[in-house]
Amino acid sequence: MQLFKRLLPAGLYLCITAMGASLAPITAKAQQTRTYTDPDHTFKTAQELFQQEKYGVAMQLFNEVIHEIGYFQETNRSLVNTDAHYYYTVCALKLENNNAEKLAKDFLSTFNNNAREQLVSYYLAKYYFHHNRVKDAIPYYEKAGIDNLSNAEIADAKFELAYCYFYNQDFKKALPLFIEIKEIQGKYYLPANYYYGFIAYGNRNYDDALKSFSRVVDDPKYHKVVPYYIAEIYYYQGKKDQVISYVTPLVEKGDNYYDANLRALLGRAYFEKGDYKKALPYLQQYSDNAEAVTKQDVYQLSYSYYQTGNLQKAIAGFKQLSSEKDSLGQNSMYLLGDCYLRTGQKANARNAFAYSARNSSNPQQQEISRFNYGKLSYELGYSDAALTALNNFVKTYPNSQYNKEAREILANLFLNTNNFKEALTTIEGIKDKSPNVLKAYQTVAYGRATELINDGQLEDASRLLDIAISNNYDPKIKQLAQFWKGEIALRQQQHDVAIPNLQAYLAGNPPASGEANVQTASYDMGYALLKKENYNGALPYFESAQRASGPNAARISNDAVLRAADCYYMLRDFPKATALYDRVISSNQPGADYALYQKSVILGLQGKQVEKLNLLKQLGSKYPSSDYGNDVDMEIANTYLSQEKYTEAIPYLENVVTKQPNGPNTPKALLKLGLSWFNKDNDTKALTYYQQVVAKFPDAPEANEALSSIRSIYVDQGKGDAYVAFLKSTGKTVTVNAEDSITYATAETRFSNGDYPGAITAFNTYIQKFPNGQFIVPANFFKAEGAYNTKDYAAALPAYEFVLGKNAPQYAERAALQAGNIQFYQNKDYEKARAYYLQLQDLSTSKENTLTATRGLLRSNYQLQHWDEVGNYAEVLLSTAGITSDDQVIGHFYLGKSKQQAGQYEDALTEYKTVAGLTKNEIGAEARYNSGVCLLALNRLEDAEKAGFDVIKNTPSYDNWVAKAYILLGDVYMAEKDYFNAKATYQSIAENCPIPELKQEAKDKLAKAEATEKADSKIKKP
Repeated sequence: MQLFKRLLPAGLYLCITAMGASLAPITAKAQQTRTYTDPDHTFKTAQELFQQEKYGVAMQLFNEVIHEIGYFQETNRSLVNTDAHYYYTVCALKLENNNAEKLAKDFLSTFNNNAREQLVSYYLAKYYFHHNRVKDAIPYYEKAGIDNLSNAEIADAKFELAYCYFYNQDFKKALPLFIEIKEIQGKYYLPANYYYGFIAYGNRNYDDALKSFSRVVDDPKYHKVVPYYIAEIYYYQGKKDQVISYVTPLVEKGDNYYDANLRALLGRAYFEKGDYKKALPYLQQYSDNAEAVTKQDVYQLSYSYYQTGNLQKAIAGFKQLSSEKDSLGQNSMYLLGDCYLRTGQKANARNAFAYSARNSSNPQQQEISRFNYGKLSYELGYSDAALTALNNFVKTYPNSQYNKEAREILANLFLNTNNFKEALTTIEGIKDKSPNVLKAYQTVAYGRATELINDGQLEDASRLLDIAISNNYDPKIKQLAQFWKGEIALRQQQHDVAIPNLQAYLAGNPPASGEANVQTASYDMGYALLKKENYNGALPYFESAQRASGPNAARISNDAVLRAADCYYMLRDFPKATALYDRVISSNQPGADYALYQKSVILGLQGKQVEKLNLLKQLGSKYPSSDYGNDVDMEIANTYLSQEKYTEAIPYLENVVTKQPNGPNTPKALLKLGLSWFNKDNDTKALTYYQQVVAKFPDAPEANEALSSIRSIYVDQGKGDAYVAFLKSTGKTVTVNAEDSITYATAETRFSNGDYPGAITAFNTYIQKFPNGQFIVPANFFKAEGAYNTKDYAAALPAYEFVLGKNAPQYAERAALQAGNIQFYQNKDYEKARAYYLQLQDLSTSKENTLTATRGLLRSNYQLQHWDEVGNYAEVLLSTAGITSDDQVIGHFYLGKSKQQAGQYEDALTEYKTVAGLTKNEIGAEARYNSGVCLLALNRLEDAEKAGFDVIKNTPSYDNWVAKAYILLGDVYMAEKDYFNAKATYQSIAENCPIPELKQEAKDKLAKAEATEKADSKIKKP
């Protein structure tokens, strides 16, 4: 019963169990008559029904036989049992019952009858075939063989197996089967030839393919498809005329399955015959209607446009092939470059030749493209790229027909380039420099020197200026170089070096270039002589400098008046000095407060104390925030003290203490307050001020004098014990150790003589020997100065910090300045630098140090990205009267950065425009770049593109900003969906940029651009 249940088809089994008793009599009747009938009668009847293709009834009878043999365990009927199972299984396959596949596989795994197994395999294969399970059919067709099949079944098996192989692209196995069938007339004659034709076509056996396709081309099932393959065979055989004659009537007639492909084929045939005018409509129609095209399709259409003079459409097509790296891609870019040149689009032509130059498929095209790229770079003002490209070209192609022209362009580049850095490297790499190259060397060395000066690299600039002076091809450049040699020496306080260079510049007819002009040189010359205390010699130069002629003319002219007045003051020609000071005061120019102060000093020297006091009070009220306010109060107090008017002096001394509690004048003011109250017979108040000097400024020189006064008061009061107690509370001793003074003086002498290493050693000895010595503060201060001068910043910083911790005003201002500079420029610790610059701001007693503090706070907050404070300090700097052009640059730049970070792009652009107009140094380059970033953020793409080019052409020596500008241009092109120019721009940086992070950024953006273009393109990849 288990075997019956297992083999019984599921549907039939369910039917039988549902019928129950109704089937029982049939079964009983069969058992009752079994003795009286042929035991194989049912089997034979089933066979007859099977032969009559009555598979449903036959299947039931075969099932009865199987059940009967199993029920009675008739082992002598095993062969019948096998055949009954065979027929039962085949019936199920013929009827496509749900369990047919399982029955067939069970039969193959259960019975050992080769012939029946082959036949079941055959019928199972056909079952799979009819259910389109061709992959499953193959192993059973192969197992079935043909020995037990009829001729008709053999034909079916061979074709169906061949088709299965074909369907699974196993053409090698399909081919011999189709060969056997394709010559035999019958139902498989045409399909066999059809599929054989495809295999032969795929194997490029075009003659055999054509023969088979010709047999089926007129059949209704194939006549819409096969003509295309016949036409392609003609095309691949190079029979262009036959393609045209065969395809033309087909496309005119229409109703072709591959009509679009036939038109494309016709277009290609005309194209390859060079008849581009006839090719064009067919190629265009195919391109317009196809969902996807090949790169060859795009090239042929674009080339046809090119040959028929439609350059704009040729450009649109060739651009799509910019990512191709083969010969087709190179030729496309070469032709695209020509299209752009012929339509006046040099910038795009340059990029097209750049693509072609990277491709080595056609060496001749690569050579011409490299030359054209360099030449166009030169013509478009990309001096850096032209310099590199053409320099490489002349080395790579020494015998090229373009070599001479390339060298001529290089010579012009050297003379006219703005990229002095790259040009200098190139020229210095030339072993045998011709006169033209040496002439360019002078120009380039001078140009690079001015850039380095703007960037603060004075030593390197000085070396290049020497080159410009020694290569005297252009006397004007030599004179300008001499100006800057003098300017650098002046900044480095090398006055003896500055004077002869400035004199050389001023001799004859000095050329002018920006800050290098007669006015500035005259001022510098006067200032150098002033520092040399040659006041008579300085005066004529300051008088000359008062004649405005260049940038910052008004500021220099005004300052020259003040310096001339100072010269007359030092010469004690007070009337002339006063007249000049009055000129500045009356015009209320920057420095008017200084002029008032100096005039008051002169009045004092002339004994005009009342006028002096009135003028000082006028200064205090008119300029309440003047840097000289503290000195004014002190001078007023001193004037009153000299007249023993202690009551009148006290308020001004208190002002000094209140305005700058830790200022350099504060110890003096406290000491004089003590003196004033002492002379007013108020010992208690006098002691209060004297004690403040000692307590707050124990290391100031005034502390000893204050101690002496305290001692006198206590002694007069008979309170010696109180004095001793006070001394102990401050850590002071009654006497000064002589060894202390001698040791310090020795170190100080070495410092004064410029022996910084020796001074540092001596100061260290003092500090170790007298950690609480009388001179411990100045010892640390001068040790720090010596270390700073020898660039030992690690040793200088803790010494400056010690000074700042001791509240010594006479040293604190300088210590805060130097500590801030070390933390900012050397240690890059911007938070600590900011703290020191804040201290300097509080301690400053001069305009210059106030400006330095503001600059330091501005830069530190910028590095810390404290954008609100950046904006605030930038505005403070810009609001300061008489600031230099450098300070204007810094102020506007950082104000622009704060506006940009706040998303106020229009305001930022205003600031950056100002910076770009003031300088071409690195800050100017960054300002130009940031303008482009703001414009891109505002989606002003055309303006953003111009800003990018502005960086590249006007500040080419700053590699970082030039590279960023190129990437910015790529971003602009991407926003415009101009993938051709975007890729070219990114690739130029990805290949050539020496800055790793920018190189990687360009690579990433290039990959993204290629992916985006690919997603948007109709071109299909093989």
